[in-house]
Amino acid sequence: MRVYGKCNNCKSYIGYSTDANTRVEFAMQDGENKKLTCKKCGRTTDFHVDELSAKESNLAKIGAGLIFLIGTPLIFFLVSPVFTGSRNHYVIFIVGGFLLVPVVAYSIINKQDQVRVSSFNRKKLKGRIHNV
Repeated sequence: MRVYGKCNNCKSYIGYSTDANTRVEFAMQDGENKKLTCKKCGRTTDFHVDELSAKESNLAKIGAGLIFLIGTPLIFFLVSPVFTGSRNHYVIFIVGGFLLVPVVAYSIINKQDQVRVSSFNRKKLKGRIHNV
């Protein structure tokens, strides 16, 4: 997942790749403050974890799209020779069921990425302080 902070100088977004799912995990792995260097103006800015936000990964979308685009023709290629010459009417349902595999894989990958992004952006590290 990529997290972004806004450069104070040129107002462009600075990206940083992490495998943390929440701000707490990010703080444990990389610390509460992270220094990021802007590629546009070269200025280094110190960001607190709460100043960073996550965006959906293009890599996950590309991977899910490839699974869908490669998986669908592959299913026809693998399943159709098995049922050639068969007069069984259930063949249509079986091929339709196999077509669901790439569609389900695509939707699972997209949903997981959305969940990761929303769980990172939803809660701040330094929220309201409660007296316990």
